[in-house]
Amino acid sequence: MPTLASIFLNLPDQKKKAVHIDLCKQALQIWNDHCLSQKSLGYVETVCGTKQVVDRDLPTAAIRAVIAGSDSENVAYRYQEPITAMQDDDLRFPDDIELAYYAIYNLFRRYVISGIDDDWLIVNQALSAHGEGSDYALILEAAVNRTGEQIGGAGPRTSGGTP
Repeated sequence: MPTLASIFLNLPDQKKKAVHIDLCKQALQIWNDHCLSQKSLGYVETVCGTKQVVDRDLPTAAIRAVIAGSDSENVAYRYQEPITAMQDDDLRFPDDIELAYYAIYNLFRRYVISGIDDDWLIVNQALSAHGEGSDYALILEAAVNRTGEQIGGAGPRTSGGTP
């Protein structure tokens, strides 16, 4: 019996993109909820010692760029500092928030700047942003179903675990 991952990976490219956008919009809600709960989002960039403020609207701009198919808001440039800071451990988020942020960043890279070709990475990160104990299979199935593809008999659903 096919897995949800194999069903997703066998979707036509336009359906994959629709699922990616759907899942990343959910990740965006996780990101936005986190931002609302934080008084400030900043960090010190250790190489130069400068204080940086996180652009809370960058993930939203990234999704807009994917939908528009162009980087009219300079999203690629705006991501340079925070992604470097995350990789240098200058900027740290809780795991689910980091995964939401990376899922949206990789969505942008996939569809706007052709920076990655791993379709499952985006799905995995976006699902993982929901946190441990989430029903990843149900979340993915619902996103696929919203594209017009129906998943029937995709196998038993499992809650929790790694997507």
